[in-house]
Amino acid sequence: MATKRSRTVVRYRAARRSVRRKAKGFTIPVAAVAGFMPLLGVAHTSFKQGGVELVGHNLVSNLTGYDVPTKTWSFDYMQKGTIPIVAGLLAHKFIGGKLGVNRMLANAGVPLLRV
Repeated sequence: MATKRSRTVVRYRAARRSVRRKAKGFTIPVAAVAGFMPLLGVAHTSFKQGGVELVGHNLVSNLTGYDVPTKTWSFDYMQKGTIPIVAGLLAHKFIGGKLGVNRMLANAGVPLLRV
């Protein structure tokens, strides 16, 4: 009697590929740059009033909150320097990154801009 041979069929699974997103190049984070605009305005007005020395004094006092000549610390100084910078960086991180606004801008083809 003849025996029946069984044929083995080998099936290969397709390799799993991870999703990769291609960076389209240099982009400018608008929210982070906007945080530096009040500080730039302070530097511009203080340069008009007193030159480079006053610019340095005002930038240090607005970034740290400490006024060197009077040796006092005030939270009001930081409202034009540190607080807008931190707010812009946080907006860039959470609105642009976590909510996916930057990805939507990239998929829409908007050049050079991120939130």
